[in-house]
Amino acid sequence: MKRRTFIKATASVPFTLAAPAVLRAAGKRTLRIGVITPASHFWSECMVRVGESLNAKTSGAIETTVFPSGQLGNEPTMIQQIQAGSLDMGFLTVAEFSNRIDDMASLFAPYLVTNVDDAATLLKGPTATGMLDQYTTLGMKGLGFGLGGMRHLIALSKSATADDLAGKKFRITPFAPLRDFYDLMEVAPTPIPLPGLFDALANGQVDGADIDLELAWKLKLFDKARNLTTTNHMMFPNVAVMSGRVWASLDDSEKQLVAETVSEELDWLFAQYSAFDPKWLEDLKGTGIAVQAADEQFFGPVLDEWSGIWEPKAPSIAGLRSEAASL
Repeated sequence: MKRRTFIKATASVPFTLAAPAVLRAAGKRTLRIGVITPASHFWSECMVRVGESLNAKTSGAIETTVFPSGQLGNEPTMIQQIQAGSLDMGFLTVAEFSNRIDDMASLFAPYLVTNVDDAATLLKGPTATGMLDQYTTLGMKGLGFGLGGMRHLIALSKSATADDLAGKKFRITPFAPLRDFYDLMEVAPTPIPLPGLFDALANGQVDGADIDLELAWKLKLFDKARNLTTTNHMMFPNVAVMSGRVWASLDDSEKQLVAETVSEELDWLFAQYSAFDPKWLEDLKGTGIAVQAADEQFFGPVLDEWSGIWEPKAPSIAGLRSEAASL
């Protein structure tokens, strides 16, 4: 039987701040948090840090258990659990939520930003923060957006422009905004689970992948796909959400404590990508693969065509673009 790993966040030394009165009176509260990524991934580490901080700030009144690697199911399953209140929190991709809330596609508009620092600023800005309110339509409280880096192209062969990709198969995360982006390039978007991507490149099942630098490096995709085009064409955000039922059970002081703690640790997450994204790029270059930089011109008319599809369905695109223009 496969052993399941979970991470319990506690604090060995009580913090000096007083715990909220309701927590002291009610005894310990345990929050269960689901994450799709492995325990070593920054997203999982971020949620462990949230738990450790909550535990310290409440002198042990709040404990958390983080379930990494999709142990509680895939993201659609965890979303259902959060809606039902059987899972307290999740740290999940905005990609999955864009299949339920069209406006979440706004965060994937091509070339809103071209680096992780600007992405972090935009995700903490007024438009993105306002978008968190939309999660109430799903029975959830949106606590804040995080980040999983910028998107690039890694492939078996070199491409000078997007026209060279036509007829090829690229692994993508299966959600509508990204699927439309590749359809417009006449690329066959192919959803393959990440653990199988290396073999899919090796046996020619796919010709390349839409990927971030972290996974290109950690999954050793460079051993098979020897061409990296650093396009920075989209950011890849995730979101911390709490069950609406659980959120409603908290008093105002508890809500403030949870919200502030999540915000603090999301800042830690942004800092990790700011520090490591340049390092991963240098590591990839060090393998000897061909690396070329590309900008908006690489994609030609595809960007305007994508906007024509999604601007009517995702009204927050305008606000995000306005904020991004000032960065």
